[in-house]
Amino acid sequence: MEIKEYAKTSKIPLKTLQWMKRSKKIGDPLQDNDVIGLQLLENLWGLHEFLRPQLRQKNIKYRKALIETCDLETKWERYAFSRFMNLQPDKRLFMKNLIAEIELTFRFKMSNFDHRKLYRVRKRVHRAKERQVQKKLSEQKNEGMKMSNNDLEKSVSASAKRP
Repeated sequence: MEIKEYAKTSKIPLKTLQWMKRSKKIGDPLQDNDVIGLQLLENLWGLHEFLRPQLRQKNIKYRKALIETCDLETKWERYAFSRFMNLQPDKRLFMKNLIAEIELTFRFKMSNFDHRKLYRVRKRVHRAKERQVQKKLSEQKNEGMKMSNNDLEKSVSASAKRP
């Protein structure tokens, strides 16, 4: 059985099966042993009990990055995401420059559809950065409230101690 045929009826995505073929975990066409192993993997695919121990081995920063980028299909989309995320606040990254950089690095000509995907990635990063800023502001506000409450408690206890 060919990998493409197997992928049509499988929970395992074709890209994952192709990666397994490239890394020589399975053959193409699939042998009987490959099919048995893939059926076992399909039974475990997506189960929390199977994913949790694997993710636990990674640090929190890695897990968050994985979750943020898990729905980006291609390497160049993940690359663009990280370029925008790692950009300093006072710096700018022009789309024309990034498009040229991606085309040179990944050796392909980006289509108009790819350009639209890149703009979506940029918009997504902007929203993520805005959420980070809002989170920091709310944390600072909460810290300020705690400090002012502590000052109030100190002043009340100090005035109570006075004769």
